[in-house]
Amino acid sequence: MESKKVKNQRKNKRYSLIILLGIFLFFLGISYLVYNHYDNKKQDNIEKEMIEEFFEIEDEEQVVEEEQQEQPIKQEVVNYMAVLEIPKINLKRGLFDKNSSSNNVNRNIYILKETTLPDEQINSHIILAAHSGNSYISFFRNLKKIDMKDKIYFYYKGVKYIYEVSNKYEIEKTGTTELKQTNISDITLITCISGTNKQVVYVATLVGYENY
Repeated sequence: MESKKVKNQRKNKRYSLIILLGIFLFFLGISYLVYNHYDNKKQDNIEKEMIEEFFEIEDEEQVVEEEQQEQPIKQEVVNYMAVLEIPKINLKRGLFDKNSSSNNVNRNIYILKETTLPDEQINSHIILAAHSGNSYISFFRNLKKIDMKDKIYFYYKGVKYIYEVSNKYEIEKTGTTELKQTNISDITLITCISGTNKQVVYVATLVGYENY
């Protein structure tokens, strides 16, 4: 029969292993959170730089044309086509061309193929979709904070288009786009409602524009 002392020693060893395992898992979790924080910060800095480049493009277009005449382009750079800004929820995000491979809901705010841009027809209809939730790519996570009359800005080809939220409704998530049509220029934002098979739709109508 084992002595009481031996049993206590084995018991203490088990407790020590459990404690060491707990400490290891704790530091592993802390390391992941720190890495995730700095990775998201890095992505935010890249995003800010790309937005700054977007607003500088017009001033640099002439210089680029002159450089192109002197030497061939060595590398193709994917730039933003437009920038979406919603001051109410502190969102400012660049958008890729709707035909670009980078225009993907799992990477950025997605411009639906049904979108017509301001320079494509008189009454344009911009339709954007993005994830809600808590991940880094959940760019529409705070859309629920938007109220009627809140402003949405769309920067495109030297013009700042100013929209005002005018409608909000829900639709079933079917994988197809079935939206209410209007006869005025508008911008539509779509995101999923967590825990349901529905999506919420915000519509903002054009109220003005100005050069930027």
